[in-house]
Amino acid sequence: MTRTILLTLLLLALGLALASPVAADLARNAEVFRQVVLWGLPGAALLLAFLFQPSIARTASPRPILLAGCAIAFLIDQSFLGVGYVTKWATFSFGAQELAGGRLALHALWALPACLVLGIWGWERALRGAVYAGWRSRMHWAGAASLSILAGVALGLPAILPGGEVRDAAFVAASLVAFLAREISLVRLFARGGLLAAGLYRALFSFTEAFVINDWYSVYFPSYDYVAGAPAFYVARAATATLAAGVAFFFTRGGE
Repeated sequence: MTRTILLTLLLLALGLALASPVAADLARNAEVFRQVVLWGLPGAALLLAFLFQPSIARTASPRPILLAGCAIAFLIDQSFLGVGYVTKWATFSFGAQELAGGRLALHALWALPACLVLGIWGWERALRGAVYAGWRSRMHWAGAASLSILAGVALGLPAILPGGEVRDAAFVAASLVAFLAREISLVRLFARGGLLAAGLYRALFSFTEAFVINDWYSVYFPSYDYVAGAPAFYVARAATATLAAGVAFFFTRGGE
């Protein structure tokens, strides 16, 4: 149990440190900070998980219907982009020019597998296979899930609060809702489909947000970005993320 407590505290400290003024100097170098958030955090989570809990109990295998539910939830989560485009609540533009002109496909050949590996064996192995499973052996599932979700949200903070910088209050608020909804979904997916289901869902978001499209205020610089032109856009962002969590609950009903 001591190992689970230490792992939880270390993951919390890691996320909070990078999202605080302590990391302000590092955050000023945008490209380095971007790599730290994208690859360094899940890499550190992978290392810590194996150090503190080298073995993991056998988890469930995802059923096809559960994987279909993941795809539907992901599309609903990202549907705020369509809302923003149709309503003109956001402006869309090219982001990283080095990923334009078809080069995104070349990046996907290595980036997508990397996101998948780190999604399963970094993020979800640590947050669910170690933190959630470790606490679950000693307490009710709701308490274990809450601690796992808290650690997950903390690790997501550097992407929206680099070095403690609040780039836009509405962006931060909507992102926090989205992160919370996603972490809740991931706990449910792990409980019903194991590391593979949760890791696949995580990897979809990691790759999309880091390489395909994301908010201008995020630390990432993908192929496309968007800038909100109306507060309603961020309301839509929070709403679709919440709805996606509801869909995930529907496809994982009957579990813990």
